[in-house]
Amino acid sequence: MPPHLRRATAERSRGSRTPEQLPPARPLKDRVGHAGEVAALSYLKEQGFRILARDWRSRLGQIDIVAEDGDTLVLIEVKARRGTGFGTPEEAVDERKRRKLRMLLELYRAQTHRQKQPCRIDVIGLMMDGAMTVTRTEHIRDAVQDE
Repeated sequence: MPPHLRRATAERSRGSRTPEQLPPARPLKDRVGHAGEVAALSYLKEQGFRILARDWRSRLGQIDIVAEDGDTLVLIEVKARRGTGFGTPEEAVDERKRRKLRMLLELYRAQTHRQKQPCRIDVIGLMMDGAMTVTRTEHIRDAVQDE
C-alpha cells in the first residue's frame, strides 16, 4: 500500500472522522432546552434547593428536575424559549402536561418511598436571547394543583 494511503487509514483508525461521519449538530430546540435546564439548576441552587435528580425517566415520561425545598419534595418542569411566537414558556404547560406531571410525581414518590413527604410541582419559565443567555426567569411555585 502506498505510504499516503497508509497514513490516512491510520488516522481514521485512531478516531478521526471525515465530515460525512460527524454526528449532526443538536437541533436548536434541544440546545435551548439544555441551556434552560442548566440555568434553572443554577437558579435553584442559589435559592437553597437541594437537587435530587435531573432528567429522571420512567416509562410514563421524564421529569426535568427533582429537588427538595426544605422538607418539601419538588418536581420542577423547565420551559425555555427564545421568543414568544409560541407563547410564554409557562403557557407551554397545558392541562395534558399538568396531568402527566402529577402522574410522574406520584410514580417518583412511590419508587423512592417518599409517599408521605409533602410535595408540589413548580414551573420555571426562562426567556433567552440568541446567545442562550437568560433574560427573564419566572419561578411559579405550586404551579400544578391536584384536581
